[in-house]
Amino acid sequence: MKLGFLGDLHWGEEIMFLRCLPMVLLLIVFTGCVTRKYTIDSFPQGAMVYKDGKPIGVTPMDEHFIYYGKYNFKLVKDGYETLDVEQKIPSPWYEYPPLDFVAESLFPFEVHDIHRFSYALQPAKTVRQDEILEKAAELREKGKAVVPFAPVPEKTKGLLPLVGAK
Repeated sequence: MKLGFLGDLHWGEEIMFLRCLPMVLLLIVFTGCVTRKYTIDSFPQGAMVYKDGKPIGVTPMDEHFIYYGKYNFKLVKDGYETLDVEQKIPSPWYEYPPLDFVAESLFPFEVHDIHRFSYALQPAKTVRQDEILEKAAELREKGKAVVPFAPVPEKTKGLLPLVGAK
């Protein structure tokens, strides 16, 4: 006996198909994924974090990311030295081809890849006023010794000099 809605399948084959269909749909719906996140903390906490020059939060903070590699972070807090960091986030073993396809698409569970970074901020150095004035006077004297460039005559502008010409 043939049933119409599945074409040429017989009744027993159609029952088997209908039994497997929920399992196949569950596998499609509940396929895995990888959650990538990093957390940044500082001592003391409360430092503003910049990633590639854009503010992303105040420590302690976390952010999701897509790509592994190097990230440039800057931590800024009043009363402390600014800290510039080039932080590498390495790829885990399951993110190399062809395993990445399995981890991202076929693995039936969610994988959490979390990287934690903690940085110690150094207190800002206080500079005495007499040191600043002394440095300023030194730079002023160096500036007086600089000779300005001579202007280029109008006749020679745009012309290339001949090699070996005197």
